[in-house]
Amino acid sequence: MITKSFKTEINKCAKCGKCRSVCPVFIETGNESMVARGRISLAEALRDGEIFHTELLRDYLLSCKKCLRCSSICPSGVDYDLIIQTMLDDLANHIGIWLIPRIIFKIFLPRRRLFNLLLKTASVFQSLVPLKRHGTMRHLPLMFMDGRWIPPLAKKSVLKKYKNKEVIPPLENNVKKSPLKKGGRGDVKMRVGFYVGCLINYVYTDIADAVIEVLNHLGVEVVIPSRQLCCGTPARSLGDAKTARKLAEVNVKVFEDADVDFIINACATCGRTLKRDYPRILGDRALKFTDKLYDISEFIEKFFAYETKALNTKITYHDPCHLYWGQNISKQPRDILKRSSTFQEMETPERCCGGGGVFNLLHYDLSMKIGEYKAKAIEKSGSEVVATGCPGCRLQIEDLLAARNSQVKCTHTIQVLRDAMLSSTK
Repeated sequence: MITKSFKTEINKCAKCGKCRSVCPVFIETGNESMVARGRISLAEALRDGEIFHTELLRDYLLSCKKCLRCSSICPSGVDYDLIIQTMLDDLANHIGIWLIPRIIFKIFLPRRRLFNLLLKTASVFQSLVPLKRHGTMRHLPLMFMDGRWIPPLAKKSVLKKYKNKEVIPPLENNVKKSPLKKGGRGDVKMRVGFYVGCLINYVYTDIADAVIEVLNHLGVEVVIPSRQLCCGTPARSLGDAKTARKLAEVNVKVFEDADVDFIINACATCGRTLKRDYPRILGDRALKFTDKLYDISEFIEKFFAYETKALNTKITYHDPCHLYWGQNISKQPRDILKRSSTFQEMETPERCCGGGGVFNLLHYDLSMKIGEYKAKAIEKSGSEVVATGCPGCRLQIEDLLAARNSQVKCTHTIQVLRDAMLSSTK
């Protein structure tokens, strides 16, 4: 639905072209229709009836990575994200959503048991696909992508693993010596809800384990509501506003019922969706939910003083777009890594790795081309490990490094902190 705010944001664009200098897609393609200024021109033409809703228009819209860099540099303050999301929603209303995604969004995503069954079935079929290089050919959900490296689904998801233990209390000795910062919460016991997200739940369960171990070590009680669902990013990416709203309503209700002091997440994309999109989807009802939200690195650095023993490992850091540009979080993960390892900054760490969910699936070759610079920068840093704050970026970086037969490992910032923090107690 075309709104007044949509038209207002379109009119803000002065067509200066600054977005061209930072857009990772435009830098590689040089295609004016694949940059914010060009897509805003398409929005104007659509508004004025000069073009119509077509599959070609959808392709141009889905070639956007939604990295948010254009908004960060725009001198006119154009809310480009609002423009492109409105166009995606409007296009879906006029020509629909592709059949398979529509079925997944409508039937499986809102129903955890059915979604689990879908992924289990997908993993069986995909395990039979011949590989071109090392790795296991599986993806979420039911995507057969030949030639790429993708880790297997976990044998047991996070929500299943902790199903009978949704509340995980810290050890009593940790509660007594909880290292809270001055001006924090004094000696009050902290109860924190953990929003897991799909990639962490089904693939990178080791990230969830690290989150729980660190928070418990800091004296925090961790609550993992079993009824939480996908944040809705895939559905919103294809314009399925109804499913996105349904998922948002469930997640907000689930964490309201959990009665927690804060809600933390370890996925940059999920965090950005929960913080920014939920108020747009649900209005004021979401504000109490979003006011409690923190990225795990942001949460730890804000509330806790803690001891670590720096690992004898050279580690660099990749800034996820949805953490750096989407949530203005960059210092906190670096502070953690500097205290936990031999930290080495890579060249332009905020440069996009080329991932991006739906973009990566539809424009895989382009995503790998965008990511070439990132892979080279990681190797050039001389680091043994690259840390990041997004499982989606980890997925992309592992694929990039596998393609180069690189020995560099990729991990999450919280896993580095866990190892350093626990080593300090030995």
